Amino acid sequence: MLSRTEIERLAQAAHALRPDWPIKSLCTWLMADHASRAYRDVAVALAYIATDTATVTPKRMNEMGPWWSAVKLAGSDATALHFARCEEPGHGSYPAHNCGACRAEDLEADTATAPPATPDPARAEVSTRGADLARAAIAAARGQEKS
Repeated sequence: MLSRTEIERLAQAAHALRPDWPIKSLCTWLMADHASRAYRDVAVALAYIATDTATVTPKRMNEMGPWWSAVKLAGSDATALHFARCEEPGHGSYPAHNCGACRAEDLEADTATAPPATPDPARAEVSTRGADLARAAIAAARGQEKS
């Protein structure tokens, strides 16, 4: 996790390499998108993109590219940002600790075993009366359109 001081140092270094990249904007972007990464990893990747002639904006670092390979070559000791996948068949695109497909299946199972809800007669009467009034208003409006 990057500290505010480390983010400012990285922003100043990138600004020294690319004066067209404002320090304040770099700090904001680094804090929002890369604060969870290791200091050395961000420093290597940022130096790579700042010196790459094809780079127009530092946000290019948000993409996969050779700058992350350079981080690996530099001997990063940080853990990868990848997550363990759910092992259920068909759920491989979800993280194991928070599988949306498993949650959906659990919700479906809960509603499938729940007893059917019996509407309250008083509420059913109010709903029916409201629906009848709405139908009458729509029919009246349609009758006025034809005139």
